[in-house]
Amino acid sequence: MSEKIQFQSDTYVLKRYPNTNDKSLKAWSNAEIMVLEYCKNKTTNNIHLFNDRFGVWNCLLHKKRPITVCTYASQQKSIEQNIELNELITETVFKTPLDTLNKVDLALIKIPKSLELFELFLKQIHESANEETEVVCGFMLKYFSPSFLKVASVYFDSVTQTKAWRKARLLILKKPKKETPKKDLLNTIRWKGKELKQYYGVFSSGKIDVGTQFFLEDLKILEKEKKVLDLASGNGVIGYEITRLQPDVSLTLVDDFNLAIASSRLNLPKEKTSFICAENLKALKGENFDLVVSNPPFHFEHENNIEITLSLFKEVKDCLKENGRFLVVSNVHLNYRTHLSKLFKKVNVVSMSAKFVIYECY
Repeated sequence: MSEKIQFQSDTYVLKRYPNTNDKSLKAWSNAEIMVLEYCKNKTTNNIHLFNDRFGVWNCLLHKKRPITVCTYASQQKSIEQNIELNELITETVFKTPLDTLNKVDLALIKIPKSLELFELFLKQIHESANEETEVVCGFMLKYFSPSFLKVASVYFDSVTQTKAWRKARLLILKKPKKETPKKDLLNTIRWKGKELKQYYGVFSSGKIDVGTQFFLEDLKILEKEKKVLDLASGNGVIGYEITRLQPDVSLTLVDDFNLAIASSRLNLPKEKTSFICAENLKALKGENFDLVVSNPPFHFEHENNIEITLSLFKEVKDCLKENGRFLVVSNVHLNYRTHLSKLFKKVNVVSMSAKFVIYECY
């Protein structure tokens, strides 16, 4: 798969991060190229980018010095690496979806799989919009949902679609509404008498996902397990349950998604918990955790990919103390035992259903 892309007589090289062995996957889609073609003659320099996952817009629009609303630690690293790879002289400004933007004249969005995250982006844009603000949203036709239009019409009076091009299409939003519904874009989840909060866009909207529920039903913490890492921690419900079972535990939460970390900060005591937004465990190598727990993802937007998860398993091994435990829940069909057995001395099945399995690794 070619890594080169041409735009306005310049050639760029773009690579995915984390790396993948799947040669069919590249660092941009036709939806992102269609957005670029639509915007290439616009004179505004006040551009905000949303869901620029691997940095194609950051690189090809670098002369306009766009501001990037970043959602993943791996996304920021991917953008930085591609800017360096192309030897571009630019200082990227990163914001989060929870930040207030100064002024938005033009916003570019690759519509994410999560409609909640799409709405969070639109709300953030709307709060800093003016009468001339334009939002250009790109998507592949196979992922289209009528809900795109419904969500967009909450914040903009003009919502139109372009003709399709190479199985992609644009949604053009103009005329920001003067008034919109007042809501915090937070979900409330009940768990054992506790109300947990999570921001829009965090996995499993408004409920504890079934895999995590299955994991928590059989979760037992040993008395000696005082230093615990929750990997791919989401809203922090597993960490919360651990602190309930082991009140004096020292807990570290790691997630690639900054809204997941922000959500877990709402749910766990800050004095006993470390919160890390990172795509890997390199900063924790040699930390000697007594226990690592995880419900790792294998869906990344519309892609299914276990390569990232398998690389994390290798890093878990480097974080555990001698005779430490690793508890991981997964879908049965992923067959993680084959991979875990190559890394750990002992791999047990703690519990299994028709859909999920919990592995205990030493």
